[in-house]
Amino acid sequence: MSTDFFDSQDRARRNTVRLLALFLPVVLMLTIGTYIGLAVLVDTLAIIGGIEAEILLSPLFDPEQSVQIHPELVFFSVISTAVLIGIGVLEKRRTLSKGGPSVVEELGGTEVGGNTGDPAVRRYINIVEEMSLASGVPVPRTYVMEDQPAINAFAAGYTVNDAAIAITRGALRQLKRDELQAVVAHEFSHILNGDMRLNLHLIGLLHGIMWVYLTGIGLVKGSFSVVGSNSSSRMSKRAEANAIIFVIPGLVFLVVGSVGLFGSRLIKSAVVRQREYLADAAAVQFTRNPRSLISALKKIGGYTHGSRLRGPSAEVISHMCFGEGASGGRLTHPSVEQRILAFEPSFDPEIGFVVLDAETNRSGVDDPVVNPYETDETDEANATAIGADDVVGSVGEMSPEQLAYCATMLDEIPPAVDEARHSVLGAVVIAYLLILNDDAQTRQRQAEIIKEQASSSVAKEADRLWPKMRELEDELYLPLMDLLVPKLRQMTEEQYREFSTVADALVRADGEIGFREFVLERVVLHHLEVAFEKAGQKSVQFQSFSGRSRDLENTLSALAFAGAEKRQDIEAHFDEGRRHLPEAIRDQISLREPDRWDYETIGASLERLSMASPAIKKATIDACAHCALADDEITVREAEMLRAICEILDIPLPPLITQHKREGKNR
Repeated sequence: MSTDFFDSQDRARRNTVRLLALFLPVVLMLTIGTYIGLAVLVDTLAIIGGIEAEILLSPLFDPEQSVQIHPELVFFSVISTAVLIGIGVLEKRRTLSKGGPSVVEELGGTEVGGNTGDPAVRRYINIVEEMSLASGVPVPRTYVMEDQPAINAFAAGYTVNDAAIAITRGALRQLKRDELQAVVAHEFSHILNGDMRLNLHLIGLLHGIMWVYLTGIGLVKGSFSVVGSNSSSRMSKRAEANAIIFVIPGLVFLVVGSVGLFGSRLIKSAVVRQREYLADAAAVQFTRNPRSLISALKKIGGYTHGSRLRGPSAEVISHMCFGEGASGGRLTHPSVEQRILAFEPSFDPEIGFVVLDAETNRSGVDDPVVNPYETDETDEANATAIGADDVVGSVGEMSPEQLAYCATMLDEIPPAVDEARHSVLGAVVIAYLLILNDDAQTRQRQAEIIKEQASSSVAKEADRLWPKMRELEDELYLPLMDLLVPKLRQMTEEQYREFSTVADALVRADGEIGFREFVLERVVLHHLEVAFEKAGQKSVQFQSFSGRSRDLENTLSALAFAGAEKRQDIEAHFDEGRRHLPEAIRDQISLREPDRWDYETIGASLERLSMASPAIKKATIDACAHCALADDEITVREAEMLRAICEILDIPLPPLITQHKREGKNR
């Protein structure tokens, strides 16, 4: 199964509108329920006060009476329901303003890093990093839900830039590496296909709906607590009655809220259910190993704790989970049996599940280490470099060959650098060192900037790591910068301001922004802006290429000059890229000389293009790919430029230089 990343983004946006359409009938149902609850409350007060009931209860006392509809109470019901739901939605949206991490942390997830001493967590992080590099997605922040014995996981975030992946301790204990990889691949499918943003919108709306249910619980508990606290003291019948009368509307709100809760599950089913089948298929495609996914599902089916999460928030986030996260999970997820049967038609649920208890660790962490990406000679012979026509199709995809390539890439990071990147201090220092210029004099000025503007601990760590950083191959620079992002996102506001100031000074140390400085600084700052500002996806401001000719000229010109030296080759690269643009814009652009643009200008052009529709981005990347691969070869410099363009446009592009094309290291 192959999916079109750009179509998936459009579909995710349409589903957001569809979600609102499904939300309205549930709101109407809750409004009616609120009216009934308020009417019962008014009638109850009337009966206690010795006044004839006038709204709903009149027929109980006088069969000749009919139910009365009071416009004032209808109006009040509409307003109170809207206020309750609005408060719930706004309160939840406020807590979700920082994106994926806020969801996981609210559930009690603990962020973990590669410097952990827990081998199961270390393995989990390795898998996430390998998949991030192989898919072109910024490395998500990784969490473990320590108090959850179930086998489950989920991904949360508005965009790929604020994504977080969480996994339960039960999954780490019970799943072997290939099974865990299948679960993580399933979650990466949700990241790549835009499902996360829809899921967060769903959380906000469902929380609003549940406020009616929670109001009912509050009224009932409040009434009984008042009576209970005064049970041993003298309490007037009037006071006791006043406390008990709130039980009736409370129960009504509770019942109505439960109906709303059921309605919310139907919404989740309508929007989310089919996406789980697609994510399973994508996980199999990414890993080319259906047995691993099937095995993980069989373990869930036979496990003591299954996939059900503990805690009151489980219901709200259940639609995001790999397995059924709450009691109503069957409505939002296909059953485990159905998911297994999709890949193994002969499966028998009576005998096919793997019976597990929570006491035994079956993760296989202590087993002998084996190569998880071992391939045969046929696979290696078939692994080829990607062509220009295939670049757009590769967006949002990954392959076992790319996973193997990225695992090898991680192994090539010098141990001292690899260890340092797992702390905030080390990540900051490595980011600075990646920006250092090849020119000795410029590099000396940059070293002085670090000593003058950064803390003493940063300067000391920079001196220690610099000799090791010089061992890095050119092709590792951009992947290493991507790996630093999760730790850099943990900086304080003060640390971030210092980091931005020092990084900018390092980039401008020689009076201009060069290619490497542009690629590395622009990419990392683009990812960090989400962490230190309000999370959320940029709104689409451009639905056509109208007015974007200069931005396209700048982008294709910079890419053409990055990939060739001879004039005729530069023009050939540019013309090949322009030829693949839509006819309406093709003739409006021409090659711009380097004295008419700089990399700061290129960055501004790309930021504007990042607000274009998925269709415009798709055409832009197709043109850029043909510009870079006009000669059917790609250097590290071209690959880095193309990756930088994609990352600023929030497009996940897998590595273009495979393990079998590493001779293309020359810049």
